[in-house]
Amino acid sequence: MVPDFVLNASPSIGGSSCECDDYEAPQLATAPAPMLISRARAPASTRYTGSSLKSMRHREYANIGGAYVMFLLAGVIVLRQFSDGDFSAVLTFGAAIQCLGFYLLLRKVRAQRSVAGVSSKCLEMYVMSFLFRLASTLFKNGYLPVDRSGDWCYQAADIASLYILFQILYSIHKTHNSTYQIDRDTMDLKYVVPPCILLGICLHGNLNNSPFFDMMWCISMNLDTIALLPQLWMLNKIGGEVEGMTSHFVASIIISRACAFSFWFYGYKELAPHDGSANVAGWLIIVCHCTQLLLSGDFLYHYGYCKSESLRRCKSMLVQI
Repeated sequence: MVPDFVLNASPSIGGSSCECDDYEAPQLATAPAPMLISRARAPASTRYTGSSLKSMRHREYANIGGAYVMFLLAGVIVLRQFSDGDFSAVLTFGAAIQCLGFYLLLRKVRAQRSVAGVSSKCLEMYVMSFLFRLASTLFKNGYLPVDRSGDWCYQAADIASLYILFQILYSIHKTHNSTYQIDRDTMDLKYVVPPCILLGICLHGNLNNSPFFDMMWCISMNLDTIALLPQLWMLNKIGGEVEGMTSHFVASIIISRACAFSFWFYGYKELAPHDGSANVAGWLIIVCHCTQLLLSGDFLYHYGYCKSESLRRCKSMLVQI
């Protein structure tokens, strides 16, 4: 026997079932496809990125142009006020060009906020070279230009280069350390620095008339000769990424080496012994400066190769897009 409350509830249940059949669910709004959103926002983003890159490039060109203008003005002042116009001033000019190259490298690092492709060990070699050289040239004048620019301008260029190098090294190890490719900068300096010091102690000239200061200068020359080796080592390992490098820095290194070679090509005879024996110290200077030129040329070749590889990769990526 079915209870009355169930019989009374049956019609309502049936009615409810009919009402559910007639019920239509509300249509939910369909979200636009992600691709459509991406396409709608892409132009604005692209315009913003392009504008930023263009502005950054303009600032970089302005900094480089300003550096060249200041260098030319300083060169004119030194030539007119602090030089006799002697050929030996070419050594001062080479030191100033090298300083300009380091400054342009620093500007490049700060503009890109990256030290990718820059070898810290190469810069450390240059720091050691400048320290040893200044230990000689600040107190003795045997290896300085006879031109008046050798009185203080030559040393000032080396001190400025040293100061700039410290700033670049600070950027590498502190400011932009996250971009430093330490896994590529792997040349071990303990195998190249001690031989340079030992060679400078055993074989050196006598233009300073002081064994200690002669050794200081010769050690600096030996270190300067192989200072580019860590950078070449790093470029070989990178094989296509030279964002931190700049063509202006590469060119300045080559020009400065050429200036130093031209100076000593005419000045190495000054180191000839008075007894008429072989001018070993003089020929060592020629060999070292020839090696510097060869390494600079090799540096230019590897830089150009890595740059062309970077351009080739960019073009291939654009074609795929």
